[in-house]
Formats: sequence, C-alpha cells, structure tokens
Amino acid sequence: MKELLLQDEHEKSRRGRRGIRRQDLVEAALDMLAAEGEQNFSVRKLATVVGVDGMTILHHFKSREGLMRAVADAMVAGLDIERPKGAWREILLEVAQRYRGLAEKYPKAFHIVTRYQTSGPADFELGEMVYAALLDAGFNEVDAADYGMALFTLAIGFGVVEVGGMLNPCTAEELAEIEALDPRLFPVTRKMGPVFAHDESDRVFEILLGSFLDGIERA
Repeated sequence: MKELLLQDEHEKSRRGRRGIRRQDLVEAALDMLAAEGEQNFSVRKLATVVGVDGMTILHHFKSREGLMRAVADAMVAGLDIERPKGAWREILLEVAQRYRGLAEKYPKAFHIVTRYQTSGPADFELGEMVYAALLDAGFNEVDAADYGMALFTLAIGFGVVEVGGMLNPCTAEELAEIEALDPRLFPVTRKMGPVFAHDESDRVFEILLGSFLDGIERA
C-alpha cells in the first residue's frame, strides 16, 4: 500500500499542476514552433492550446528560456542515435547526418538548438557517445573535446544554413542579376553562373564533413 501511495505521489509530481505532464508541454511547444516559428510563439499561446494557465508552464520550466532549452533537448532526443558500431569516423559521420535530417524536419525551430552549450539529458547522452568514441580512438581529452565541439558546430551550423536557404539553387532572377554583371569586373562569376543554378547541397555537405574528418585523421 505504501509503495502504491509513493508511486501515486511520484506521478502527481511528474504531472505537476492540473495533471499536465512536463513532456506534454514540451511536445506541444515543439509542435507550435515547428508549425509557426518562434516569432509567432508565446507561453500564453501555448497555455491556451494545452488548456492551462501560463503559471502552470512556468511551474515546470521556471522561465520561457527554460522551456526553450527543454524543446532543444527534445529535438536532440529525436536524433534517436544508438551508438553505431564502427570506428570514430563512422560515429561522427552518423551524428552529422542525423543533425542535417533534424534541421530538415524542423526548419522553423532547429535554430533553437544553437543557443545552448548543453540542452539537457539527451544532449549529454549524445556528447558522451561522441567524446567516448574519440577517446577510444586514442585522442587525448583536450583534442577529443575540441573535435567534438567542432563536429557539433559544423553539423548544426550546416543545418541552419541549409534550411535558411543559403544553399538553394539560384533563382531565375538571381541568375539574371549575375548575367548583368560587368564582365570586366566579374568575368569568373558570370562564367560560373549556370553552376549556381544546380542543387549542390549534398556535395557541399560531403566536402565539408569529409575535409573535417580527414583533418582529424591527419592530426
């Protein structure tokens, strides 16, 4: 009987006020951010959607920023990476590819991941996997930390740039602008204009990540 009462108290604590679970709020916030973007998001709107008052949300997260950090960690958890079998290079490659996919899944919300050195439990678990792989490969702790942070910077940064549109093929209007450049000042840019009309994002990703991993291997 005592154990049942303790379990009930634990469940009430986990659900917080008005029976709403912390995870329910995180999932609802992520859904809103993914659909509408952060500029249209507010704690008040979230409270209305889930049917609670704003103070209930603050009870769980202390602040709006606490909620955003939890959302970032939920996205990291969505990478759903079990430690791959293989060498450190394959593990780092898998992490980078998963981050790219995450950015494509949440183009309006992915930038939130960039705000935090660590976002929470899922982020710590991912870091543990990456740093352990590098240490197991024989790198010292300082190099493992630097290479790991470089990987996260590269993978997350690429995701932000790609969903932001920088790697999109040039539009007809942009190509016309290139063609209108003074050939005496921009002969190379005008010549390469047609190349920029193609989607080269996959190749850019491969070049960037391959160069990074090759650099670590040569170090």
